[in-house]
Amino acid sequence: MSSNGHAAPFRVFVGYDPREEVAFDVCKHSLLKHSSIPLTITPIKQSELRSGGLYWRDRGPTESTEFSFTRFLTPFLASYSGWALFIDCDFLYTSDIAPLLSLIDDRFAIMCVKHEYAPKEATKMDGAVQTVYPRKNWSSMVLYNCGHPKNRAALTPEVVSTQSGAYLHRFMWLDDDEIGEVPFVWNFLVGHNKVDPEDPETFPKVLHYTSGGPWFERYKDCEFADLWLKELEECKKKEKEKEKVKEGEKVVCA
Repeated sequence: MSSNGHAAPFRVFVGYDPREEVAFDVCKHSLLKHSSIPLTITPIKQSELRSGGLYWRDRGPTESTEFSFTRFLTPFLASYSGWALFIDCDFLYTSDIAPLLSLIDDRFAIMCVKHEYAPKEATKMDGAVQTVYPRKNWSSMVLYNCGHPKNRAALTPEVVSTQSGAYLHRFMWLDDDEIGEVPFVWNFLVGHNKVDPEDPETFPKVLHYTSGGPWFERYKDCEFADLWLKELEECKKKEKEKEKVKEGEKVVCA
């Protein structure tokens, strides 16, 4: 609860890469548009972490985005308290996030979709190297129990800046029974997961354009591109409305 007696906004941290700024904007818009609860949405910007001395590892050849490793600083950025959500910027919410948060279980250190995903293409996005490893895409959407002792001990700036990709992306600081599972529709991998028209439980609540979304020329006609492009137009329209309000305020103040 906040100091005024109301429930504090739930914290969402989103991976940010300058090459995909529009993806972040649309992701944020879709989250807020559908949410029935207050949210704070924070981009994790590598440049800010570096300037603050909180992240210093050299970028490796397999890092397709600037948040390949900074994502694991989510508990630290949340002051190791309560629960928080990390998501990649290439997510599009089609429904309210509240039902996902109702699945939170304090028995677990983290909760995620436990994908079995082995992409066949050699590259993704705008030509980034596509890598295959155990538990791939598990770390693209994680509910963190930020105050869990193991998260406090392992997910520090020092560890995130120095530990191996395998250690971090495979959650090797945790035992398997400390990793909770949520339904795949909360991290529906476009081009991999499938909708069964006969089963409403397979309809995506969150679309994840993991190989690349319509903001990249190569993927402008990908599956569910129409939904993302529609959201983009809504996002642009809202920004224009904000600009008009700001201009009006300037006139009044003058």
